[in-house]
Amino acid sequence: MLIRAETIDDVAAITRVTCAAFGGHEEARLVELLRNGRLLIASLVAVDDAGHVLGHIAFSPVTIATADHERQVASLAPMAVAPEFQRQGIGSMLVAAGLQACRAAGYRAVIVVGHPTYYPRFGFSYMLVEGLANPFGGGTAFMGMELARGSLSGIDGGRVIYPDVFNQLS
Repeated sequence: MLIRAETIDDVAAITRVTCAAFGGHEEARLVELLRNGRLLIASLVAVDDAGHVLGHIAFSPVTIATADHERQVASLAPMAVAPEFQRQGIGSMLVAAGLQACRAAGYRAVIVVGHPTYYPRFGFSYMLVEGLANPFGGGTAFMGMELARGSLSGIDGGRVIYPDVFNQLS
């Protein structure tokens, strides 16, 4: 198994894997819009020894706005693993590599709206972002992770602003 940056040759396979994993086209369309808008911090694929794409993860920039401050953080969305290869650690490898790529790109925090029992294993916590409004869901599914200590501390009463491409989805 190899985790690497996507190439142009991976685009069709990423679409297939994402559609299969989510049972529809909306998340694949999101990846396309992020790619076309040059909004990807990291777009990584998991490939087998034959070079077949088994999984994909994308990170894009979002803004956390409060009354007196704005800061840019990374957003993990979406992550997909082909259904026949799920529960084999591929998603975990993609998340770990993606978080490392975000750190290398200078991002100090990452947010995700995802499974509340999956993402905490990487250090995501809903308590870090519970004071923020998020247009895509809240509660324990909306989580944050500090890549630099204190980067999400003390933020309260703010909101997460996603790139406009997120609003182009149906």
